[in-house]
Amino acid sequence: MNSIKSKNLLFIFLIISLLFQHDNLYCSKIEPDSLPLLLNIDIQIETTEAINLMYNFEFEKADQQFRWLIQEYNWHPLPYFLLGLSTWWKIAPNLENKELDDEFYYLMDTSIVLSEKIYKKYNKIEAAFFLAASYGFKGRLLSERRKWRKAAFAGRNALKYLREVKGEDKFIPEISFGNGLFNYYSIWVGEEYPFLKPIINLFPKGDKELGINQLDNAAKNSFYTRTEAQFFLMKILSQENKISKAIQISSYLNDIFPDNSIFQTSNTSLLYRSNRLVECEKEALNIINKFNNNKHGYQFNSTRQASFFLGEIYRIRSQFNLSIKYYKQSIEMAKKIDAERMGYTLYSYFSLGEYAFEKKNYFLSKKYFSTILGLTKRKEKINSDSRVYLKKMKKLY
Repeated sequence: MNSIKSKNLLFIFLIISLLFQHDNLYCSKIEPDSLPLLLNIDIQIETTEAINLMYNFEFEKADQQFRWLIQEYNWHPLPYFLLGLSTWWKIAPNLENKELDDEFYYLMDTSIVLSEKIYKKYNKIEAAFFLAASYGFKGRLLSERRKWRKAAFAGRNALKYLREVKGEDKFIPEISFGNGLFNYYSIWVGEEYPFLKPIINLFPKGDKELGINQLDNAAKNSFYTRTEAQFFLMKILSQENKISKAIQISSYLNDIFPDNSIFQTSNTSLLYRSNRLVECEKEALNIINKFNNNKHGYQFNSTRQASFFLGEIYRIRSQFNLSIKYYKQSIEMAKKIDAERMGYTLYSYFSLGEYAFEKKNYFLSKKYFSTILGLTKRKEKINSDSRVYLKKMKKLY
């Protein structure tokens, strides 16, 4: 849980990252009469199919259309940003893989350079949006790669462009996305990480409710950032324990983009939390099937979580052999990505320890509970509960 919060903190707190200029970047002549593309309905119609393909992880088809847009509008940041966004979603399910990093940085840097040209000469509001968006996704990856100095500098750039588009939400709903993230997370970070308050106090004061409302506006009315806004709104509602509202969004995203592993994993988790176990079972089995068939984006981590949910579901139904099978599978997936200390894995060990104890297989039970002691701190509840079982077994044999 802490690692998840840290990633959210780093991404949101650093909405925009460091500018990197390409000295020899070739650009054709800017066509000011065609601006702004951001609100151009014809362009939105042209990009709708490609964007939907991208979010459904059909990257080859999506990228072909984005590259056509580059041929048509190579003077504008929009097509480069969209191709960069597509590259981000290729990276996102497996952040350990760095093969696409250079391509991603190049595309976002290109978007930044072209945005700056538009910013200086033609349309500050449109350019500021693309600068904020491009820096934001670049900062998102930089924080994952632990490039802290660049990330720290990014905060100042974030504020610069967010301030410039403040109040423009009514005219350009896309802007609500960045403003909403800043307003919500600038408060959330201080609540979750009190030691960071001295740093947060250097930034303008946010407003969580306003942030949620702005994200809701972007989720309903924006075009290019709609799906991103829906995804983050769903995550925020989930952590605010507004599960019924969160699951409405997650179910929608999962239905519209059924092959997006991140959306499907989020939806499956929310189904589990809301005790909708029949639906959760179906989605979890679907995730594991896609993983076994090497579907893009379905990695060890999503399979680890899905396996744990199935272990829990079958335990509730007293289908113990199936439950044990999936708890063990969850543990095996965790070992492959060094996630044995994560909650789902620890509770998989604990449940297996309980099963073995009930069967009076004390040797195996002791092995599972001792493993938990080696993975947790003494003050943690699961550590304490494991020691209770170990004491019982000490008296029994």
